[in-house]
Amino acid sequence: MRQPELGKILTNLRNEKGLTQEELVEKCHISVRTIQRIEAGEVTPRSYTIKTILAALDQNLETIKDIFSLDDSSPLTVSKKDFQILNLAFIIGIVYFILGFVELYVEADLEFDKTLAISSEFYVSIKIISFITMLFFYAGFVVSGTIFNNYLLRISSILVMIIFGIAYLFDIYSWFFPSESEDFLWIVLCIFIGCALVLHGIGVLRLKKYVGTNLSMVTAVLIIITGGTFISVLLFIIGLIFLIPVSILQLILIYKIKELAENS
Repeated sequence: MRQPELGKILTNLRNEKGLTQEELVEKCHISVRTIQRIEAGEVTPRSYTIKTILAALDQNLETIKDIFSLDDSSPLTVSKKDFQILNLAFIIGIVYFILGFVELYVEADLEFDKTLAISSEFYVSIKIISFITMLFFYAGFVVSGTIFNNYLLRISSILVMIIFGIAYLFDIYSWFFPSESEDFLWIVLCIFIGCALVLHGIGVLRLKKYVGTNLSMVTAVLIIITGGTFISVLLFIIGLIFLIPVSILQLILIYKIKELAENS
């Protein structure tokens, strides 16, 4: 277990029992110098030594583990590259969010009027830029998964990037080469997008220990609900609307994680 947090916790437990270091020595039969060095954070004791001290304090090893999980104040290990990606994810994520409104307008215009007043070049450019910004945005969550050892967040974010990327490419392909099988393929894509979002939401929920329960809970639940609307296919329009608050909450999450990384 890491120092100096371990030493501080043992000191607090000793003080709660109203014991001096000398009195603790009498109970656990460990030298006073060793106790002093452990509490000062100078050395990391073996598990046997920790268990012996805790037994003298009428505690057990689970006590230490619980305290660490409730108050994990150790600095994060964030590389310069990871921090730069988080920074870019937040900044480019804002661009991605704004582009989402342009995309919604274009898709709605195409759906209801069956024609577009814009050129093919403009349509393709919007899709490509949106695709690139999406990759940068979700790269922030991939890095977050790495920082917090959140395997599900990392994998689900990569999955979202891949499936969203396929959807963008399919949009462009369908624009130039429309076919009768488009509707069926879109149904399949909707289901896959929904499943990826549900997994992503569960991964986000696991961030509650670091970014706060309320923020991670609300974001995760909304992402999962959005994923559910895509899986149902019939409610995917509602899902598209839900993506607006989801993106806002995701941006807040990235900003919060960026702050944690910056202060580590």
